[in-house]
Amino acid sequence: MKSYVVRWLILFLGVFLFSCSDHQEYTSKITPPVAGKIDQLQHISLSASNRDSLIQAGKTLLQMPDVMESNLYTARVNYQLAKWYGMSKQNDSAAFYLEKAFERIEAEPGNLNEKARVYQGIGNISLAEGHLHRANYYYNKAAAIVLVDSAVDLDVSAKASILLAAAQSNQKFQRLELALEMNRKALSISESLPEKHINRQRPLTQLVQTLYHSKSDVDSVGYFVQKLESLQRQFPNVYDVFFVYESKTLYYDLKKQPDSVLKYQLMKTDLQEQAVEKNPLSSTALNNLFISYVNIAGLYADRRNLNDAQAFFAKADQLMQRHPAVMAYDNAIVYHRNLENFYTLSGRLAQALTESREVARIQEELYATQNTQAIAEMNSLYEIQAQERSINALNESLQIKELELQRNRLWLTMGVLVMLMLLLIFSFIFYGLRQRRIRQEKDKVILRQQLLRTQMEPHFIFNTLTALQSYIRRGESKDAIQYLSRFSKLLRNSLELSREEWSSLEQEIETLKHYLILQQMRFEHAFSYRIQSPDGMDTSEIRIPPMLIQPFIENAILHGVDMKSGDGFVSIDFSEADDLLRVDITDSGRVKTERTSTSSHRSLSGNISRERLMLLGKNARVESQKNDSGGTTVTLFIPMA
Repeated sequence: MKSYVVRWLILFLGVFLFSCSDHQEYTSKITPPVAGKIDQLQHISLSASNRDSLIQAGKTLLQMPDVMESNLYTARVNYQLAKWYGMSKQNDSAAFYLEKAFERIEAEPGNLNEKARVYQGIGNISLAEGHLHRANYYYNKAAAIVLVDSAVDLDVSAKASILLAAAQSNQKFQRLELALEMNRKALSISESLPEKHINRQRPLTQLVQTLYHSKSDVDSVGYFVQKLESLQRQFPNVYDVFFVYESKTLYYDLKKQPDSVLKYQLMKTDLQEQAVEKNPLSSTALNNLFISYVNIAGLYADRRNLNDAQAFFAKADQLMQRHPAVMAYDNAIVYHRNLENFYTLSGRLAQALTESREVARIQEELYATQNTQAIAEMNSLYEIQAQERSINALNESLQIKELELQRNRLWLTMGVLVMLMLLLIFSFIFYGLRQRRIRQEKDKVILRQQLLRTQMEPHFIFNTLTALQSYIRRGESKDAIQYLSRFSKLLRNSLELSREEWSSLEQEIETLKHYLILQQMRFEHAFSYRIQSPDGMDTSEIRIPPMLIQPFIENAILHGVDMKSGDGFVSIDFSEADDLLRVDITDSGRVKTERTSTSSHRSLSGNISRERLMLLGKNARVESQKNDSGGTTVTLFIPMA
C-alpha cells in the first residue's frame, strides 16, 4: 500500500510541476549527446593540422536541430568558432561569430559564465580594431560578472584574465581606482594558480603601472616590485626579466632617482633590441624600442649629457625612417617634447621653439582625432545599449507569452489534477489511519515488554543484595568487596541494556558471565558453567531482546543444580536456526525433594520470560525436556533483529 501511494504521489507531482513550472523550452530539449559533443570540441587544442576540421565540426554542430533550438548551445558553438578564428588572426570572421554568440546568449537568462566569455571576446576584437571605448564597455561587463558573483562557473585563469583585461582598459581611460580594484582582485585570484602560470606575474606588473600613474603610494609600488623580482628570480626561464626592469624603472622614477631610472631603462632597451632582432616586423616591438630610445635620450638630456642624448635621438630617427608606422601620436608627442628639451639645453632656442609648436600641433590633432573617434564609439555604444534593451524587452515579452501559455495549460489540466488529488487525499487518509493502528499496536507491545522487564529487575537485585548481606554478616570483607565489584559491573550492563529495545548477543553474553560468576561466589563455587557458540558466529552482529536469557539461567541454577554435591554444572549453548537464535540451557539436575520448595519462584520468573517471548512473535517459544542424566534442558527460540 505504501509503495502504491508513493508512486501515485510522484506521478502527481511530476504532472503538476510540468504543467505549471517556469521552464525554458529551448534548453530543456538539449540532449546529453549534443552537449557532450560541444564540450569535447571546447577541450581540443587548435593547431595548424586540425584547424580546418575543427571549424567544420563547429559549423556542422550549428546545423543540428537540437543546437539550433537552444540559445545557450548555439551561443557556445558560435563563441568557440570565434575563438578559433581569433587564434588564426582572422578577426573579421571572429567578430561575425561573436556577434552571433552575443545575440543568442543575451536571449538566455542566467548562464553568466558564458556571457562573461562572450563579453571578453567582444572586448578583445574591439581592442584589436582600435575601438577602445567599445572594448572598455565589454571588458567591464565581463569583469562585473566576476566581481559580483565569485561562484560563477569559470576557471581561475579565465577570471584573472577577464579582470586584468578590464583593469588595463580602465587604466588607459584614467579610471585608476577601478583599475586598482580589478588588479588587486586578479592578484588574489592568481595566488591559487599553479606555479609558472603567466597570470601570476601579470597582476603584479599591472599593479605597478596603475600605482605609478596614480602617483600616490610609492611604498606599495616597491612592495609589488619586490614580489615581481622574487617571482622572476625563482623561475627565470618562465617569467621575462623585461617586466622587472620596466617596473623598477617606474619605481625609481617615482622615488626621483634618475640614475637608477637610466640604469634599468638601458637594461630594458637591450632586451627590446634583442626582441626586434628576432622579430623585425613586429609593430609592438618596434614601437616599444622607439619610445625607449626617446626616453633614454630625454634622461641623458636632463643629466646634461648631450652627446649621449643626441646618440639615442639618432637611433630613434633611424628606426623611424626604416619603420614610419612606429610614429604614433603618443610617441610623437614624447619624441618632440624630449627633443624640445634637448634643444633648449643645447642653446638652440629656435629649434626648441619649432619642436614646441610641433608638440602643440600634434596634441591638437590628437585631441581632434580622439574626440571624433570617441563620438563615433559613443554613438556605437548607444546603439549597442539600445539593441540590448530591445533584446531584453523582447525576452520579457516572450516570457509573458510563455507564462500565458502555461496558465492556459494549467487550467486545462486542473480538472484531472483535482480528481487525482482527491484520490490521493483519500488514499493518504486510509493509509494514515492504518499506519496509526499499526504503530499503536507496536507501542503497546513495546510498553508491555518494558513493564515485564521492570518486574524481573527488582527480583534479581533482591537476591543479589541478600547474598551480599550474608558475606558482610559473616565478616568476609574481601569476598564482599569482590562480590560488590562484580555486582556493580553487572548492574551497569543491566542498566545499559534496559534502555535498549535490542542488544547485541556479545553484550548479553558478557552480562551473563558477570551473573554466573556472582552466583558461583554466592554458592561458594558449588557448580561450574560453560558458555559456547559455534565457530564463525559473529556475536556482535546478532541482536536480541535484552535480559531475556538470564531468568532461565537463574532457574537452572536455583532449581536444577545440586549445591551439596559440589559438582553441579550449567551449560549454555548458542546456535542459529533459520532467523531465530537457539539457546540450550542444560543443568546437572538435583533431587526432586529439593526442587519443590522453590517451584513457585521458578514459576513466576518463567511466566514473565515466557510472556515476553510470546509478545515477540515470529515463532518465538520455549521448549523443555528431561535428560537421561537427571538434568533438564530448556531451549529458547529467540527472534533476531
